[in-house]
Amino acid sequence: MNALREATRRLVHAVDGLCGLLLAAIVALNLAAVFLRYVVFVPLSWSEEAIRYLAVWMTLVGSAAASWYDEHMDMNMLADTGGPVFRAWHRAILHVLTGVFAVFVTWQGTRYCMLNGTQTAPTTGLPMLYVYGALAVGGALMLVVSLVKIRDCFVPPGKDETGTKAVL
Repeated sequence: MNALREATRRLVHAVDGLCGLLLAAIVALNLAAVFLRYVVFVPLSWSEEAIRYLAVWMTLVGSAAASWYDEHMDMNMLADTGGPVFRAWHRAILHVLTGVFAVFVTWQGTRYCMLNGTQTAPTTGLPMLYVYGALAVGGALMLVVSLVKIRDCFVPPGKDETGTKAVL
């Protein structure tokens, strides 16, 4: 199972890098749009829509990285109460709730892709399948992270199922 955790860690690291590239693209496109509109007086008609879709992808795919690094908001008022068993169950329940939400987002994203994927965006002409795909991909990534985190609540990283220290 440590192989699954390591594969998930690598996937999340790649997603984190992708989010950084998406943010850089958003900033560059926004700067170019402002420069072209107010200095050259030749506006990019598609820039606002493209920035919006890049931000959607960055947000939904980045949610998996935020969840992996425990940067999501959570209900932690009970996190420091009780013993280690209570804390493990508390964390597991929070990750289960996140997983349920991720299943819903993945299901709805897939549904939107099937129902509306043939539509095109008004300005860019981009098939909406690529926009709605962010829901399905982001939800699936968050579900994978949630499942690994649930397992980690009961078998800490670096230990195998027997509780002995794993050799990496």
